[in-house]
Amino acid sequence: MKILIIGGNRFFGKKLAGLLINQGHELTLLNRGNLDDGFDDKVLRLKCDRTNEQDLKNAIFGKQWDVVYDQVCFDYRTAKMATEIFNGKTSYYIFTSSQSVYPAGQNIYEDEFSTENYKLENEVSGFENYAEAKRQAEYGLWKHSDFLLCRVRLPIVIGNDDYTNRFNFHVERIKNEQPIYFPNINAKMSFITSDFAAQALASFSEKKIEGAINVASPLPISLNRFVGILEDRIGKKAILSSHPHVDQNSPYGAEEDWFMNCDKLKNSGLVGPSIEKWLPQLLL
Repeated sequence: MKILIIGGNRFFGKKLAGLLINQGHELTLLNRGNLDDGFDDKVLRLKCDRTNEQDLKNAIFGKQWDVVYDQVCFDYRTAKMATEIFNGKTSYYIFTSSQSVYPAGQNIYEDEFSTENYKLENEVSGFENYAEAKRQAEYGLWKHSDFLLCRVRLPIVIGNDDYTNRFNFHVERIKNEQPIYFPNINAKMSFITSDFAAQALASFSEKKIEGAINVASPLPISLNRFVGILEDRIGKKAILSSHPHVDQNSPYGAEEDWFMNCDKLKNSGLVGPSIEKWLPQLLL
């Protein structure tokens, strides 16, 4: 198939690209071109700023794809613009969304946030309110698209290739015996590896999933257990702070349980690896 990835040059987007190349697809990456993707002549490249309407139109003029992956859409304006440009240029669009579209809760199903029932009022940017901006991006794609739309809701993605350093924050502070603050150390969370995120996304090119789908490891883990696994691998005890501080606050801090149900993913034929299995392996 002819496949386009908007993004695709770092973290699990880069892993997705590698999987699609190995599967024999004709792959094009569209991004600003500021990072070396390392794929040499195995991919085609379109260099542009996807948030610039004319730039994006010029970049894809006269081109079509069987599947488009959108890894970097963070607000309503960008989503609506994407539909206006890609309608008629693809029949299937896979959007990387986020667990952030949901409020905190346990065993959250996909219908907890419904684009059909969403009411757009004031547009926000991802910098202003990431969760609301992602809801609006989903809504914009759903409302204005003519193509089959898959909205992949990922939790916090963990991997040694995580450029945000959120995972490494915990590792380094435990190693260096520096305090970490969690609002609720007993809160249970969904997580996923960058490897499985890429694997699931790649599989959806063939599965033709419609609507929203939660993609995470099947069972959540408490932050207390998360820290305990790191302690066991590192060989030091974490110093847990009782008060928030800008330098100590965990990027994974949650005040209450926040984890997704993945029955739809399982019914599609995919089950993620257990957190208890993959988390220790990241520290080998």
